[in-house]
Amino acid sequence: MLVAGGAILLASMAILATNEKNVITYRQAAMRHGGYVFNATDSGPTSGNEGDMVRVAGTPVVVKPAVDTAFGVRANAPILRRKVEMFQWQEDEYAGQTSYEMDWYDYPVDWTVFKQPYHHRNPSSLPFGRANYLAGAMTLRGFTLSPAIMASMPGRVPVVPDFSHLHPNLAASFRIIDGKLLSSRQPDSPQLGDLRVSWTVAPLQPVTIIARNRDGVLVPARNVDNEPGFELQVGIRQILDLQPDLPAEPWLPWVWRVLALVLAGLGAHVLLRGISAGRADLLAAATIGITLTFGLASVMWIVVVPKTGAVLIGIAVLCLVITAWRLSERAA
Repeated sequence: MLVAGGAILLASMAILATNEKNVITYRQAAMRHGGYVFNATDSGPTSGNEGDMVRVAGTPVVVKPAVDTAFGVRANAPILRRKVEMFQWQEDEYAGQTSYEMDWYDYPVDWTVFKQPYHHRNPSSLPFGRANYLAGAMTLRGFTLSPAIMASMPGRVPVVPDFSHLHPNLAASFRIIDGKLLSSRQPDSPQLGDLRVSWTVAPLQPVTIIARNRDGVLVPARNVDNEPGFELQVGIRQILDLQPDLPAEPWLPWVWRVLALVLAGLGAHVLLRGISAGRADLLAAATIGITLTFGLASVMWIVVVPKTGAVLIGIAVLCLVITAWRLSERAA
């Protein structure tokens, strides 16, 4: 019986050690991303996932459009990007020959470095620059998206924005041609210094986001290894698609813990029967099983989560005291 009891105890410790190692490995990997991730696509924000990392998938909804405040144009998109081009001189060299031609450029072309600068002067700057504007508000499956997440929405497609709120002074200076604003009096024959303003947007499309839920707002997790503290991919993705460095999630860890505890108690019971010639104290066997399992778990968790390890040590010590008292009473 001694051999059988010892074998059962060893089996219980092996089960527990393997289970806790898997749980700790998974936890440490998850903490690099901000913590365990809970699927919240169907539930939306709840008190149960408040403060947790959540996975949310679907197509975002624009509640307030993105507005280019300088022009007054807007679009129902996560990001509205403005591009400003000016018709300017550019110098080209080919086969030892220098030539000059005008074209659209979204930056000031420095004419002072030309070989023939005074006949090809460009304006020194563009009156407007490129700029990005975020939607005023967006939601995804009941969650509000924070500006940091909206700014990460992928993609860039041309768009004809809503010009109905174009500022009057700009409406007098520009013409709307093919969804763009042109300052040219003759769009087919632009002149030096003419401007062309166009816009692109990050399109609305299905995405999957893993981020922290703060009062119903998806925000980046702080103090994590994987900056910027959230994951975002186009399409409906699973957690491992966004966090491929995660190991396999432990399968039913509490079932294995309970099994290890039961086996430890059973092994202790068999050992006590072998030692005491067929008689065994069930309470002593139970406390021995708890002492061994909680003691082993505390050793594994004390470095990872000191508070958890300390609680487990306390329980193990308490059960050890009860075991000693119970066995001393039986010996008396």
